[in-house]
Parts: sequence; structure tokens; C-alpha cells
Amino acid sequence: MVCRTCLTDAVEKDMSQLSEELKGDKKSYWDIMMFCLNIQVSPDTKLTTKLCDKCFVKILSFHEFKTLALKNDEHLRQLQTHKDFFDIDHIKCEQLSDGYSDNLLCDIEPLDKLECEIKLEKDIEEVPSSGDELLSVIKKIKYEFVSEDCKENNTPMQRSSRNTPVKASSNSECNVVQQEESQHRKKSRCKKVKIRKKKAEKVPEQREKICEECGKAVIDLASHMKQHLPATERERLKCKVCDKTFFTHGARYKHNKVKHLGIKKHCKECGKDVVNLRSHTLTMHMSDSLSYVCVSCGRRFMSKSILELHMLKHSKILPHVCDYCNKAFRYKINLAKHIRQVHDKEKTHLCQVCSKSFFSKYHLQVHLRTHTKEKPFECPDCGKCFSSTTTRNSHRLIHNDDKNYICKLCDMAFKKPSYLRVHMISHTKEKRYFCSYCDVAFGRSDHRNRHERTAHQRPYIKSETALKQTNIQ
Repeated sequence: MVCRTCLTDAVEKDMSQLSEELKGDKKSYWDIMMFCLNIQVSPDTKLTTKLCDKCFVKILSFHEFKTLALKNDEHLRQLQTHKDFFDIDHIKCEQLSDGYSDNLLCDIEPLDKLECEIKLEKDIEEVPSSGDELLSVIKKIKYEFVSEDCKENNTPMQRSSRNTPVKASSNSECNVVQQEESQHRKKSRCKKVKIRKKKAEKVPEQREKICEECGKAVIDLASHMKQHLPATERERLKCKVCDKTFFTHGARYKHNKVKHLGIKKHCKECGKDVVNLRSHTLTMHMSDSLSYVCVSCGRRFMSKSILELHMLKHSKILPHVCDYCNKAFRYKINLAKHIRQVHDKEKTHLCQVCSKSFFSKYHLQVHLRTHTKEKPFECPDCGKCFSSTTTRNSHRLIHNDDKNYICKLCDMAFKKPSYLRVHMISHTKEKRYFCSYCDVAFGRSDHRNRHERTAHQRPYIKSETALKQTNIQ
């Protein structure tokens, strides 16, 4: 079976599980596939309905994103339809409190010919938001027009088109109106109603650029693209203290800070000295606050890239193959570690007691406990103590009768996956461990070591001891 979307062989999920994950949505899995990917899937289809873990997570996240986008778009459209646009040209003519009619203004001249013009300008004071405030401003403009008309004609106002009675305007009344009008003009002569148009919000400059190779957002794209060059073409930076080389300045700086300067920060929660205290605190002590969740096992991670690396654990894909022994690995860093430890025989950590060297600092620490006789790791089942967590965890399998690792070719079952791998050699008959003396091949490394010790090293040791004894005599 293959994944329906990316055609990979590592399929762990089925489309029917999509509707189970989206509990708040009552869509069926074929509706979800049509909604997200526009792929028509029928319940009785003969095509595969399997999905890999990576595609499964992407479909769920895209469904959430598209649903939110459609919901927000509908909300904005509803706001647009319910918004009231106030039109000045269609204001209902009403009778003012002093007896003058609004219809007089509507019948004599349009508003655009008034002495107090309504101008639209940018970045000027805002129009009153409520309808009552705007209506009061318009009434003031109409009142000024009526008083100007009294001053020019000095005659009683005619009846309005609605036949509303209008008070006779005498000279004294006009003078009162003119005085009120002059006081009003002193404050602001013919105050203009001005509308402010909102400035377009400045779009922040997008500093990050997307890498087309890995999809990461980076600031310096040219520097980042050097990481995708082949190892033979990339420039290597040598450590100023030791002979180790690195591809980036950041990796060299981190190496110098940890290995040579010994700069670490102390964690108050667990008492460990760590390189990155923030990352350690989030992953070890505050993992519930991390936002990227694995759908398969529920573990949480700091970033999307780390989650995608973790998703490979739930698949059977081993993309990185060793050129020396054809052993495959899930991660590139594990392959590099394997080559350094197994094929390059790198041993940089020296024991100060017996001068024995080891590949990693952890192996040296475990070895030092053989000199100090320290066994800090106790079995919670029987109380027996061990020098390392590896041996302690291997011992704990004795107290458990479960054998979860079953051979597919026979009925045998094992407690550990390493036991199953050793057992599979009896079926495959593969012999890849050669004797360094006579080139005889063995299926297991311990069998090869036993052969070298008994067939080649022990007779030599016996002959050496016999020769020494004869010389002594």
C-alpha cells in the first residue's frame, strides 16, 4: 500500500481517521479530502485510502487553516452589509426649533453652493461618528444660511413648500441672529466639515526569505544556501584549538564554547549543567507548553522542523546509508556518528587512570565507574545497582515476562529488539564479520571475537609463556 497523496511506502494512517481527529467537525473523510485537496474519494473506492504520518498532519493543519479563513471572510462580509453609509444629499427636511423650515434650504440652493463649503481633505479632523452629532452640524450650517438670507433681504421669510407658518423677521430679530452668528464666526469662521481618510498602514519590510530547498525562513539566504552544497564543495572552518573542522561559524563557536571553554548554564530544576538552558527547560520541564504535537504519540516539540524529524520514527524509512557497510540510518547525524565511531575508529576521550580511550564522553564516564566501583543506578524492582542506565534498563527486562518482539519467520519472541536482530541472522545466514587473521566470516561479532581469541591469540600467548619458562630454566 502507498500513501494516496505522496505515494510513499510508509503508510501508518487511514483517511477514515481524519474525521476522528476533527471531533468538532461532522464531515466525513471523503468530504474532508474534497474540502482540503479537491480529491474526490468515494466510500467504495478501489484506490488506496492510506496516508503517511506527514501527509496526515498536513491535511489536519490545512483543514484548520482553511476553515478559519472562510469563517473570517464571512464575518467581514456581514460587517460590510450591515454598515450604514450616511448620505448628506438625502437628509430628511425637518422643522427647526425656532420655526424656520428645513424645506427652505432644500428648495432654494443645494449644499455645495453654500458659503460654508463641505470639503474633503486628507489627514484632517474626523466627522462625528454618531448620527445626532452629524445632524447638529448640518443644522448649524442651515441656520447660518437662513441668517445670511435675512441680512440680505431684510424681509419676512416666505412660507415653505410644506405650508408651514414662518415668523416675520424684523430688523431686531435679524440683528440678534447676526450677533449670534458673529460670535459663532469668531470661534471658527465658517467651520468646515472635513473628512479624514485613513492612511494606508505601512507594511513592515519582510526581512526573512524562504529557502526553496528546505522551506525554512532565513534572513541571509545566500549564507544559508551554502549548507545545501555537497560536502566536497563546502568550505570547512578549522577550530583554533584542536584539528576539528566545521561547516558554519556557529557550529565552530558552539564547539569552542562547550569543549574548550567549558561554558555551561546550571538548571535549578534538575541540577544539570547544560549548553542551552532555555531549550533544556522547555523540552524537559515545560513540555506541555510546546505548540507542535505529534499526532501518533502525543509528544510535543519546540519547532515544526524538529517535529518532522521526529515523525520519521513512526515510519520505516531509513534514507541515510553508510558507504562502508551499507547500514541504514534514519537521521544524517546518526550516520556521521557511526562512521566516526566504527570506521574511522575515533577515540578522543582518554582515561587518566588506565590510558584507555573512548569515542564519547558518556562511554568514558561509564568506564571511570569501573575504577571507582560506583554504581548509582538502582533497579526499582529488586534493588540491584548498576554503573549505567543502559545496563540497568537491560536488567529490568528480567522482571517483565512480556516478549513483544516476535520473529515473522518462526514462532520465537524476544524481550529486546537487539535480540530479535541477532536471531534473524539464523534465517538470513548473513556473515559480515570477518576474522582479522584468516578472513573467516561470521554472522555475529561476538562469534568473530571468540574465534580470534581462541584460534589465534591464545596459542600465541601459550607459546610465549612456554618460551619464557624455558629461558628461566
